[in-house]
Amino acid sequence: VDRSFLSAWQLRLESARGASADVREEKLEQCARELEHSLRFSGVSAIEDRLQEGVPAAMSMLKAMNIRIWVLTGDKIETAVEIARSCRILGDTTVLINVTNATSSTNVLRLLRDGKAEAEALNSGDVALVMDGSSMKYATETAEGAQLIFEVGMLCKSCICCRLAPQQKRRLVSIVRERDSTRITLAIGDGANDVPMIQGAHVGIGVRGKEGAQAVQSSDIAISQFRFLVPLLQCHGRRAYRRVATF
Repeated sequence: VDRSFLSAWQLRLESARGASADVREEKLEQCARELEHSLRFSGVSAIEDRLQEGVPAAMSMLKAMNIRIWVLTGDKIETAVEIARSCRILGDTTVLINVTNATSSTNVLRLLRDGKAEAEALNSGDVALVMDGSSMKYATETAEGAQLIFEVGMLCKSCICCRLAPQQKRRLVSIVRERDSTRITLAIGDGANDVPMIQGAHVGIGVRGKEGAQAVQSSDIAISQFRFLVPLLQCHGRRAYRRVATF
């Protein structure tokens, strides 16, 4: 990179970091696009992102309990889909409805309508929605787009939403809560970027781990491993519900 370009770019980056919250994310993305293009690989390394013990079994049980699972992550699409497969959220026969790489509100509305028609044609089969952050940004600019996200999400057994900012995670939780008051939302996370999502759901669960204590401090309930979510729902949650409903 040319030194003069880098100096000017660093000034723009510092300016973007100091921008107001409503435009900061957009300015940072613009700075990233200015630098991250025309790249050439000089080497490739692999990092194993190991799952905690019992995560695949826990996910299978949650699906058997007819709970819709939405994975809201900042990872790339390919990474998120592969992790979802290793967790058994997605199976070998799962049909993926891709709403990605949208370039405008009109474009994403067309993709969502097509996805809704495909999900309805499969008649509640094993279908999953895959959406990225930029497509969600365009979709949530209009009430119709937010409604379509909800409708397609309800037609699918699971949703994989990638490249999301923390506030976008909360926005997805809010979309479900606003459009169906009978549904109970539960958000679980282990890092500071999950805090808005945890605070926005009916029930927020923090997982203690290497990502810090922000999620635990902001949650209603804290657990030490993801697999403990199953007895929390099946046993403790059920008993708490019966106590509240009976006495």
